[in-house]
Amino acid sequence: MSDAAGITTGTVAVTGAGGFIGRYLRDDLHAAGYSCVSIGRSAPIGPQARQTDYSFASLVEAFEGADAVVHLAGRRMTREDAPMDIGPFWQPNVAMIADLVNAAREAGVRKIVFASTIAVYSPASGLPYREDAPERPINAYALSKLMAEQHLEMLTRTRGPAQVSLRFAAVYGHGEKGTPAMMKFIGQAQARETIVLTGNPDYRIDQLYVRDATSAILAALQSTDAQGPVNVGGGTAWSIGQIAETTNEVFGNAGNIRYDTDSDTPMPHTAMDVNLASKMLGWTPKLDLRAGLQDLRETADNSNKKA
Repeated sequence: MSDAAGITTGTVAVTGAGGFIGRYLRDDLHAAGYSCVSIGRSAPIGPQARQTDYSFASLVEAFEGADAVVHLAGRRMTREDAPMDIGPFWQPNVAMIADLVNAAREAGVRKIVFASTIAVYSPASGLPYREDAPERPINAYALSKLMAEQHLEMLTRTRGPAQVSLRFAAVYGHGEKGTPAMMKFIGQAQARETIVLTGNPDYRIDQLYVRDATSAILAALQSTDAQGPVNVGGGTAWSIGQIAETTNEVFGNAGNIRYDTDSDTPMPHTAMDVNLASKMLGWTPKLDLRAGLQDLRETADNSNKKA
């Protein structure tokens, strides 16, 4: 088993640094005293940025001087993807882990933090989802992330570097377009439109605010105990009704909601137990749904003022 490594100072290379979580993480790493190297396929971002095609040789150059790697890059599920076809996800999400690990080892990297997903679980895993529960991926994308976790663990087991996979709940925040219900509600509330809910409004989602997600990454970097999969969730599964009503209240559209609900069929919940994150990383979520939405609104307002 690889030795644990607590990275409290030094240089952190972030793959997918131009993405949603990456943009927040870059700022948080700098604020915490780290030097951050932004890595991505597209044009470099910021003064310490390196372009890569994610091949072994390219990654060795990209990781030069890094003490740790946070791996956020990967292919996400789109509406055009066949839900059960792993083909599009195999190379970018699974196979490239070998080049990532070998390049990190060659460059002297001491820890890899990998961004995984709550979607490796399903209701068949039991609620709340725990790290020792059976994984039941809900689609091909989720399967690719689970395989990537296991590939990472296998390759680092005896020779390092230290590794930890963070299974993130549904992450939201300003700039994220991958949480359709949340962002749709925000757009409607901002436009003072009536939010109309159909189906069963008791469907519940574990929502994680982006600043809590980045604080978990920092905790994983600094922990000497972190290894294997660790759940990182919001601590509460919020119903669609609660999400819509709270969004309306925060964005000045309180009460402008209509329930055209036509179903009382029991709905699946997505909720993760985060006790291991508390014990292993010393991390707990700080922002509940209302606080997260309030920060999202302030962040969006500030961004619009700068534009």
